[in-house]
Amino acid sequence: MMKREELSRIASVKFKKAITDCSHAVSHRVLAFCVMAACLVFTLAVTAANLRLTYVTDSHGARQVVLTSAESDTARVMNLSGIEAEEGDNVYYTAFSGNLASLNIERAFAVSIQADGQEYSVKMAVGTVADALERAGITLDADDYTEPALNDLVTVGSKIVVHRVDYQDKVETQTIPYDTEYVYTSLYFRNTGRTTTLQHGSEGQQTVTTRERYVDGELENSMVVDVTTTAEPTNHVVKTYGAGAPVSPLTGPDGTTNPPSSYSQVLTGKATGYYSKSGKGSSGLGLGYGTVAVDPSVIPYGTLLYITSTDGSFVYGYAVATDTGIALQNGHILVDLFYETYAESVINGAIQVNVYVVN
Repeated sequence: MMKREELSRIASVKFKKAITDCSHAVSHRVLAFCVMAACLVFTLAVTAANLRLTYVTDSHGARQVVLTSAESDTARVMNLSGIEAEEGDNVYYTAFSGNLASLNIERAFAVSIQADGQEYSVKMAVGTVADALERAGITLDADDYTEPALNDLVTVGSKIVVHRVDYQDKVETQTIPYDTEYVYTSLYFRNTGRTTTLQHGSEGQQTVTTRERYVDGELENSMVVDVTTTAEPTNHVVKTYGAGAPVSPLTGPDGTTNPPSSYSQVLTGKATGYYSKSGKGSSGLGLGYGTVAVDPSVIPYGTLLYITSTDGSFVYGYAVATDTGIALQNGHILVDLFYETYAESVINGAIQVNVYVVN
């Protein structure tokens, strides 16, 4: 059998002979034409591979188709199409796979801005109110605001108003009126229209800080943001008649000034009123509303009493036996009621009372 190399050599010889026979059969002119045609096809193929068909449009409806090299930039494409971008326009260029591309021009529109007494106009195709202000070079302070809001999108015909906001604080000194406080006592039962001023009232003072909000120079509102008292007012205190109101502030076993629910005995006799600057009674205990003088042999010192007139029109209330006197020890009076002013001791006069021994 013939080797593989021998067979390959024989095939090559036969192929060359066939080419030679063919070349002798075809004329030189036809061969030249075929070569030229092949070169032209090759050139066209290479050229087509480096061309790009671009569709150019804008948002106003303009349309063009241009043929450019694949490496052409957007400026060259627009120049060839005759469609130009203007201030504020957005240009979108997209090259697709193959030899196609699109170039779209989003046309800008005018946005009106009113700020600081002036009218501004900017052109933009898309964006927010904040973007429009940035284009116009308008800045906002911390409290300024816009209508519409900063994050709202602008559209054709948008009108933006910038509101400037300022605050001013005003500090005023004001008086604080005093209140009238009433202390009720049944001591005035003989003259129910009587009153005694225990303390004259006086006004206080305070500083009031009001914050005023101005929008575009016009006062919009004001509100109090701070009140500081510099001097407290003093109440006007008036003692006046109150039916059944006790003179004494002391309370009974139940913690109230109500009459006692239980007691060991009731003594009836004359009561008078007295006043002393000494500050202490014969027992060594202090003197004040709710302390009384007694005959200690009848009512021991320290005894808790409840005292009221026999007809109920006058109530001294709860009292503690802390003092004594000659008239008491002689039996002329049953109890002497202490008052913190001489005038009130005189008003008391002589009253027939019931003395309830509570303990």
